[in-house]
Amino acid sequence: MLTFGPHVDGFHDVENQVIDHIRRRAREHFARQAEEKAAVNTVAEFERRRDTLRERFLDAMGGLPTERTPLNLECTGTLDRGSYVIEKLIYQSLPEFYVTAALYVPKGITERRPAVVFVHGHSDEGKSYVEYQKVCADLVENGFVVMAVDPPGQGERFQYFDPESGKRIIGGCTTEHTHAGIQFNVGGASVGRHFIWDVMRGIDYLETRDEVDASKIAVTGNSGGGTQSSLLMMSETRLAAAVPCTFMMTLESYMMTGQPQDSEQIIPGAMAHGPDHDDVITMMAPKPVLVGAAAYDFFPIEGAHEAVRRAKRVYALYGAEGNVDISVAPTRHLYSSYLRQACVNWLRVHLCGDPGDFVTGTPEILPPEELWATPNGQVLDLHPASRTVFDLNRERLATVCPEPKPIRSADERAAHVARVRADVREVLGVRDADGLPIYPRIITESEVDGFACEKVFFFTEPGITVTATIVHPREGVAARRTDIALFENGTSDIPDRREWMDERLADGVRLCVFDARGTGAVQTRSIGQRGGAHAYQYKLACDVMMLGGSTLGGRVFDVVRAHDYLRSRDDVGDIGLYGAGRGAIDGYLAAALIGDLTRAEFEDMLYSYRHLTDTRYYDRDAYNLEIMAYGTLARFDLVDLLPCLGDASTEFVSPRDATGQALSDDAFDQRFTQVARDLGHLSQENA
Repeated sequence: MLTFGPHVDGFHDVENQVIDHIRRRAREHFARQAEEKAAVNTVAEFERRRDTLRERFLDAMGGLPTERTPLNLECTGTLDRGSYVIEKLIYQSLPEFYVTAALYVPKGITERRPAVVFVHGHSDEGKSYVEYQKVCADLVENGFVVMAVDPPGQGERFQYFDPESGKRIIGGCTTEHTHAGIQFNVGGASVGRHFIWDVMRGIDYLETRDEVDASKIAVTGNSGGGTQSSLLMMSETRLAAAVPCTFMMTLESYMMTGQPQDSEQIIPGAMAHGPDHDDVITMMAPKPVLVGAAAYDFFPIEGAHEAVRRAKRVYALYGAEGNVDISVAPTRHLYSSYLRQACVNWLRVHLCGDPGDFVTGTPEILPPEELWATPNGQVLDLHPASRTVFDLNRERLATVCPEPKPIRSADERAAHVARVRADVREVLGVRDADGLPIYPRIITESEVDGFACEKVFFFTEPGITVTATIVHPREGVAARRTDIALFENGTSDIPDRREWMDERLADGVRLCVFDARGTGAVQTRSIGQRGGAHAYQYKLACDVMMLGGSTLGGRVFDVVRAHDYLRSRDDVGDIGLYGAGRGAIDGYLAAALIGDLTRAEFEDMLYSYRHLTDTRYYDRDAYNLEIMAYGTLARFDLVDLLPCLGDASTEFVSPRDATGQALSDDAFDQRFTQVARDLGHLSQENA
């Protein structure tokens, strides 16, 4: 009786509501962007918009490193392949951040030749992967200098690797990317910034080679290599041409598949403001771009055609419609022989002035280990103390996280509270209720084990239903306070939390066990088939991040509205809040916005986002995009919210570190309470 049956006891269909809400918001942005693009009628207008998009993109990446430090390039070996030579290279894109690459150089060069940077899809083998070797071989046989660069987490660059056992600690490569990427996101950046910078530094090296015409450098890759091609098309102005394969589409078309992508593929704010994939293509305008697509790909072929159609309108402004096209292979997701041939011929025509009449065959390939630039196939085996993306992110955060300012007066406290609340709303994307009315439905009133109970649902905003089970103390026990209870799984956890509830009820605390969106009785249906790092909650969080918000912010908004609902009831006086696990984070952030609670208790709560970014092997299952927002640490950490709770009696029960381990009382006092005390963040009630 205390929990809800399917579809809120049959009163409302809720399993799609979060998905529908996200898609509805996204389509509003897509429609606005379409209007903006339709209003662009001159090259000057387009280039102003393009400059804005590039600036916004680079800001979403967290910017790029500003200093081109020495590459300290080493050639660790060469392979004579008859008509060409492969040089095995290691360079440092940043000090002690090693990049492995293979440079394919045609023999008998009598003049500078065009070059192609080959970037790799999500294969653990990186540059050694069979299909990628074939592309490089076809290109070099056609006179191109080719540089195949291992991205972080692939090839010889596993970022989480144990040299003693010779095994990776986190894998495969997509999981590595997302594990690191989440830590970048909470600090207001993307791990993609290092995918970009590694290749930019590789291009720096290509420009020094006598064999290379630096004015004719192109990029190609498929799948994750299509992603990297796109990242470079938006950031690297030295590129003369691009052939991104099996990735280009529209954001809307991919959103509808329900499939996740790993972290470097997600551009925060892209759905809200751009760039969409046609914008990626036109970043190159009027330079030649061929989109390679696969007819049976999980990347929607309709989206690929639409992106090219939109791009052609921009190219037409330059009188260069022929410089953008699409080649569709009758295959599934693969850099197939069909696309290899199309890529080579596109670049022959546009960079060499040669006929596009190359016909591919079956290029010879090498065993993976023959392309290794390191002795045993891993940089961290050769240089165990070298830096990884984890280290680079920590160093960046040291420069962008605000220095805490102690509160020394009532005015300073008021200013701090106002600023932090504004930051919470902006960073999480918590909207203002704007006077939205609440129309609660009390759908059941019953007695369970001597407790009067109500089941309630209402809308926190159009299209979002939330539910609550309200349990009153037994007759004769006065309700001295009403607590919003946010269990990890909402009302679904009630059977397992009855002992805890009975203790509170006996103490005169009325309970409102609440389900924010996506929780308990309003759980979102699972979409896609992925689990682990890329489960559907991650997919939805990425979509909302691309809309400029967070799924955390949606739940926090709902909790604030639950407080609004209780305030509207005649039988409610003082209000408290309890949160457990994920519900503790939701509740803590909501409590900071509410400000007038009399009691707040948070159990099993992560105590610090900064500790999460400082922990190489954090608990990704517990602490992921569900409980954080892009850019949080650039504004605040969790300790900074304490003054916003006002005079609420506040207790942290079994606070957790980023590994999921409970902190001892002494450790929590040192890491959190004493920090808060030193900063003047504790109220008299909690000092």
